[in-house]
Amino acid sequence: MTFDRGQILKQIDSVCGVIEQHADWAEQHCRLHDAAFQALVEAQVPRLFLPAGLGGLEVDPTTCALVCEKLAGADTAAAWHVMVFNVARLMAAQWPLALVEQLWGDDPDTLVAASGHSPLHALAAADGYVISGRQRFVSGCDHATWLLSPVMLDNAPAMVLLPLAECVIEQNWDTLGMRGSGSSDVVVPEVKVPKLQLVIPNPQASVNELYQGTLYRCPSRIVFATYVPVALSLAARSLDLVAAMVGDKTPGGSAGKLRERDIAQMHYGKALALYRSARLLFFQGLEHTWARAVAGDEANDVQRADLYLAGTHAVQAGAEAVRHAADIAATTMVTKGETLERIGRDMETLRHHGFVNESRYASVAQVHWGAELDYPQLLR
Repeated sequence: MTFDRGQILKQIDSVCGVIEQHADWAEQHCRLHDAAFQALVEAQVPRLFLPAGLGGLEVDPTTCALVCEKLAGADTAAAWHVMVFNVARLMAAQWPLALVEQLWGDDPDTLVAASGHSPLHALAAADGYVISGRQRFVSGCDHATWLLSPVMLDNAPAMVLLPLAECVIEQNWDTLGMRGSGSSDVVVPEVKVPKLQLVIPNPQASVNELYQGTLYRCPSRIVFATYVPVALSLAARSLDLVAAMVGDKTPGGSAGKLRERDIAQMHYGKALALYRSARLLFFQGLEHTWARAVAGDEANDVQRADLYLAGTHAVQAGAEAVRHAADIAATTMVTKGETLERIGRDMETLRHHGFVNESRYASVAQVHWGAELDYPQLLR
């Protein structure tokens, strides 16, 4: 490996103060503060999954997950940008080399914001395509140079890269939680792009010469390392906060301290078990995936499904742990301005994300049982 995990985590530590300082601003304005965004760039977050040939770090998934987890302790929205920065870099392995160099050859930190929610429309035109439509949930769009989106061309799926300067950002991201992620809609009003910027998927296509490292032999769902740890961090913080609270807290209508109540102890024990086991399963999944890639072995369908299970369970079990914390904290969990209140809102938002919502448990079972698969992306 060409990177130093300890040094990378030290760089993250050095910017967490700036990020935490602007977390409330991001919550209020529904996007990252410019200073927090620049802190992520300074800490080399955009380069985690970028090829070394472009100035990237090509870190292993566990290192990436630890970075995300640490950032989430300062601000969950900033930690979400580990994914925002790196998902396109991971997807670019089978793109034309000229396109990859156009995006990151001059500036390895260029942000390509991506969303797969709503395919845009493409029409062939002279020397390119005309793209139109609306893309939703484009996290980080306020700071991005490019938009990566699925697109339909002659009823066939493809991917397109659009200059955001020619699109319109609708500032409509106003949600319960994860407010600072800046995941607004982007309207594409008939933007013309050259042929190079529309990529038609080809499973048989070879990986371009920049993407020959171990990282790019992992299944694409290794992208879980860029955002699932946000949920683990939220669960851990909720446990720390209720543990600090119970010594002095006396529930309303009760004469005894909260720490002496059996029901509170039960909730805490369950939450602790959920968090620890989910985190262990998730990091074990990352390590096993990396070990196969190092050995040059391709993951089979069950192994891919198991990695997906580890990511889904980390989020869903983390959410359950936070709900147990809520049963202990009671009114503190619903009082505006309390840290636990924001944790609850962020976690409820995360657990409904399409990639890791509760229905993905069934998708994993379908692979194990050989049943019809309702979510083919799971096996990428």
